[in-house]
Amino acid sequence: MAIFDRYNDGTQNPPRLQLHHSLWSLIGLPMNEPVEWTLDEKFERVAKEDFEGVECWLGPDDEASHRAALDRQNLRLTVGHHPHTLEDVRTIVDQAKRLNADFVFAQPLHPYYGVKEAAAFCKEARKIANDADFPYFIETHRNNIPESLNQALQLIEEWPEIRFTGDFSHFVVVGEFYGMEYERAIERLMPVLTRTSHLHARISNGEAVQVDVGDGTGPTAQFFRDIWTATLREWRKQAGPGDVFPFATELGPPRYAITLPDGKEFSDRWTQSLVMKKLATEAWELSSQ
Repeated sequence: MAIFDRYNDGTQNPPRLQLHHSLWSLIGLPMNEPVEWTLDEKFERVAKEDFEGVECWLGPDDEASHRAALDRQNLRLTVGHHPHTLEDVRTIVDQAKRLNADFVFAQPLHPYYGVKEAAAFCKEARKIANDADFPYFIETHRNNIPESLNQALQLIEEWPEIRFTGDFSHFVVVGEFYGMEYERAIERLMPVLTRTSHLHARISNGEAVQVDVGDGTGPTAQFFRDIWTATLREWRKQAGPGDVFPFATELGPPRYAITLPDGKEFSDRWTQSLVMKKLATEAWELSSQ
């Protein structure tokens, strides 16, 4: 069986960062306007800002239209899913084949699943995807396995070869990290960081899972940039020709996004997505030092 620890584009190019945008993050944009951007308008804006791909969760009724819209902007595709059975995994792998996706990431099961059983499930899910030549990454995310750092460490103990999609906003809010030195956050996260092959850019302040970070120069944003830099530095150690690190802006619409009492958002997710992109690029540059 082939084992895919990372996404590789099949070239002999040096290891590189590839910036993606989440389709989910484009819901309800532009901010607080009565008419939402069309799918083509969304993808056109993503492409103009030099994102190379879009992460999508697609059903059978919309997959063809989305693939066609991506092609019109020359954008790559990654697919995500929330599997509860191995048949769910086979279904998403079949979809990835049909749509010529690059890889699959998963939010598996639920957080009350036994860790030993979850490890066995994730291992078999990865085998199904790898047998079809797709990398398969397990997302660090609330309401699935693993939803906390402690649970991730237990999962690693059961299955050291696991590879993650790191959305560390979830671990930071569950662990109530503030980025203070005494917390030793990066040190504690390191077993996960060394196994991460894909990142999601969302920032938590330790209390809310998604906060506005202004221009990204404040301590909360810089704490996350440090986490991402450590992740990318670890990934680079084993990276070879053609290896690609996908890094996706993923800022959720309400109820992830905080709203005013009238239901309107006060943080412009599109503007913030560009801040996340800037921070990701900075982290990549710092990781080479």
